[in-house]
Order: sequence, then structure tokens, then C-alpha cells
Amino acid sequence: MEDDGWPLPWPFPTSIPTTSVSSRGEHLAFSATDTSLAEGSPDIIENIEIEAEQFRKKFGSTLPSVKSIELYLIEGLSEITVPNKADNTLAVIYPPEFFYVLDVGLSCFIGGSVTWTPVGYGDPLFPEKRPILLRSVVGRTQANIIFPKVAGSLIVGLREGVSEGEVIKALDSCGLQDVKVYGFFATATCRPFEEPTICLEIESSFHLLSMPNKMVCSA
Repeated sequence: MEDDGWPLPWPFPTSIPTTSVSSRGEHLAFSATDTSLAEGSPDIIENIEIEAEQFRKKFGSTLPSVKSIELYLIEGLSEITVPNKADNTLAVIYPPEFFYVLDVGLSCFIGGSVTWTPVGYGDPLFPEKRPILLRSVVGRTQANIIFPKVAGSLIVGLREGVSEGEVIKALDSCGLQDVKVYGFFATATCRPFEEPTICLEIESSFHLLSMPNKMVCSA
């Protein structure tokens, strides 16, 4: 399982003592109410759509048309002490993340995360040649933008009395893939960008299978 969000770059150089660390999501670039922006957008947006489409095809689903596109900048900020300067200075202490959010009308937005890799004074390959991390975004709050969900990833908490074979059979019957059982929980992949809806469907299916209160699903 991947970790959501950003790891903090500990330890910091001794010349940059850190007093606080924060992150922020800022709406930066554009939004649209139709697909015209997507058609004329940079390659990175097209690549996000292609990867999202390929992911959903694994579950026999297609990707609906894009309704709107937004771009957010996420920065790790810290107050640093600069020699010969009385006041602390706010600085970006971690390479920024450019986070694209696509609304296609599903229960989650499509998130495409692209990190800025420092090369000298800039990043000459950004953004087209950088890897894309697909995320599921529940809403537009700061917490949801900074800490989105790993796309298509589910954790199912298991309670006492459920056998591994029973778990695998039940999750397979719900259309999940890559099911792995780890004692008191299981992981699986599902149709991306609909994780909350799929969790409800899974819990309902377990009830129909006479397995009430045996499993708790979380995206």
C-alpha cells in the first residue's frame, strides 16, 4: 500500500533550523465547464486521462467525459532563520507538487499528482516527462487536496471468525482484484474514483451473504 500525502524531508540541514512545517493547497490555473479545455490542454492532462482510462478498463469500465479541470500547487513551507536577518523567512523546504483535479461526474474526482524534480535552477522536463500518481479526491477541501486517497485502493478490516478463503471469495464476488489477506485486514484494488460507493456496495453484499458486521471497508 502506498502512503498518502508527503513525507517530510528529515533531517534538515543544520544551517536551516526549522520551527514549523505546513502545507497549503492553492487554486492556481484554470477550470472549465465543458471538455474544450481538456482538448486544448497540456499533454500532462491528456496523460492523466489516458492512465485513468486504462486503470478503469481493468474493471470493465470506461472513463466519463471530463466536465472541469483544476490545478493546485501544494508546498511544504517552513520558517527558516537566515544569517544577519532579524526576522524569520518563510521558505519552500520540499519540492512542490502540482496536483491536477479532473471532474468526470463520479463519486470522486480524478487526481493526478506531478512532483517538481529540482535540476539546477529548474526542472526542464516538467511536467510532460514526469511520472503521474493517480489519486481519488473526495472533495475540494484543503485536507482532501493535500492528502488524497490512493486511486482504486481499499482496506477491509476483518473481524474474528472470518476465514481467509471466505474473505477472498466474498471480495472476488464483488468485483475486486488483487485481494490479499493479512490477518485482521485485507487489501484489494477496485474500480478507481468510485471507492466510497464501492465500499457501501461491499458492505451491503456481505449482509446479503449472511456475513453482517464481519467486515468494515475503507477507501
